[in-house]
Amino acid sequence: MFLRSYTKYKICLLIFFILSTEGCGVQDPDNYNRQGVLLDNQGKLDEALVYYNKALRIDPYNRDAHCNIATVYHKKGLLDKAIEEYKIVLELYPYDPQVLYNVGAIQARNNNQDNAVAFWEKAVELKPDFTEAHYALGIAYAQKNRFADAINAYKKVLEKQPDDPVSHNNLGAAYTEIDKLDEAIVELKKSIQLNPTIPMTHKNLEFAYRKKGLNEEADKELKLYEDLIRNAPQEN
Repeated sequence: MFLRSYTKYKICLLIFFILSTEGCGVQDPDNYNRQGVLLDNQGKLDEALVYYNKALRIDPYNRDAHCNIATVYHKKGLLDKAIEEYKIVLELYPYDPQVLYNVGAIQARNNNQDNAVAFWEKAVELKPDFTEAHYALGIAYAQKNRFADAINAYKKVLEKQPDDPVSHNNLGAAYTEIDKLDEAIVELKKSIQLNPTIPMTHKNLEFAYRKKGLNEEADKELKLYEDLIRNAPQEN
């Protein structure tokens, strides 16, 4: 199985040291954006929206304000509104890979996988070393049984993050699906070396061993998997 940590949603918030400007007469959209970010980080989403909209009243084309509003809508589950804000940004900045990635994340959350893949593919076309987008594509390709594409995507991730056990696991699982068992075993062993406590990696390695006819090795991995599951902390 592929381990899916939810696609990281990279927000467009700018983190600055916050200097309060309310009441000083300064009409600066960046100041309003910064105050909105502060409120957003405190979970005061509706109040943050007020400041982001103040920024837009001064500068209707302010990229950060539109991105920040989209972020708030995403947090509130108002995905259609979030997409509309990102569409505005893409009209202003059509070659913004981060925004393309964010829109893809929303499309995926809406179960529009084909649309998500299209946005992520455009993002990596514009930014070939965009690790998060490659990872998201790897997950999406594997779900669509496009394992060769998933393998290429995970290799791109590992070029930048060679010590990521989840990507090694997912790459190994993809190799197993197309019967490249030697490659699968190498990747799954790397994942276990980096983090031996992920149960599913041992299960995936058991499966690869069993497909290769190495039943003794498979049995050992199955036992490790069962021990990890048995000793896993129980959620309340």
